[in-house]
Amino acid sequence: MDKDISYNLQEFAVQNNIKDLYGAIVATTPVNQEIFESITQKLKYVNFYTIFVLIDGEAVITINDKEIVLSQQSVIRMTHMQNTEFIKCTNELDGYFLFCETNFYNNILENDPNMQDVFQRNILDSSLYFDVTEAKISELLGIIMQVEKTINQPHLYKKEMLSFLVHLAQMHINELIDSASNELHDMKHKENIFKIFIHLASNNFKKERQINFYADRMNITPTYLSRIVREVSGNTVCGYLQSFLYSEACKMLKMTDKTIGEISTELKFNDQSAFTKFFKQKSGISPKAYRE
Repeated sequence: MDKDISYNLQEFAVQNNIKDLYGAIVATTPVNQEIFESITQKLKYVNFYTIFVLIDGEAVITINDKEIVLSQQSVIRMTHMQNTEFIKCTNELDGYFLFCETNFYNNILENDPNMQDVFQRNILDSSLYFDVTEAKISELLGIIMQVEKTINQPHLYKKEMLSFLVHLAQMHINELIDSASNELHDMKHKENIFKIFIHLASNNFKKERQINFYADRMNITPTYLSRIVREVSGNTVCGYLQSFLYSEACKMLKMTDKTIGEISTELKFNDQSAFTKFFKQKSGISPKAYRE
């Protein structure tokens, strides 16, 4: 196949034996392992948009030399003339393709003010991949199946109906984009809370080892702070405070001449015995043995 040639949707459908086709505008097809491999190997030569819903199995493709691992219950939308390569897929692969001609796809977006941000963010210029819930997969599959049904039945306003259904699919994709953007914003917010906690903890751990102190300073609840620290780092507030405390104890034992009693007092332990117990739990040996 000549890489200088691009194929419209009708030509592509003929080459790949895709039966559910409306002119050179919209097409759908279910796929298994063999069909998925055949289609993805040829997508680099097309001038239309592709939405693929992976119901079961896994697959690996590259788009513009970037490897993308498609997992069960995921959605990917690919734009036209991207360098797509098939790598591998599992035997049980099951999914559905929805193809839509470029101008038809873009005209729908241009006529809906709610979708204008798709153009403003240049989202159409790149591929988009999402792992989604079973409910979202069912919704998208329902739309694609309705597209398939509309293509194969006589309708006076078939093109208008297909335009509406493609629009629905677009809105679902846009909703996934917004959700991903919100999740990213939420994660950045959580990471900022975590960074503030670490800063406060590194400056106050010697005298303040209660979560309430840090939550109050950050104007959030102890429960929320505890959850954020665990989500972002996998560790706990107590775990970080004890880690700071143990590191400081090791440094003081090795780098100062202070007695163990003086160290325990400076680190705000109730007594030397409490400090020794804490240190042995962390290191497996006593402060005296560590110093020696």
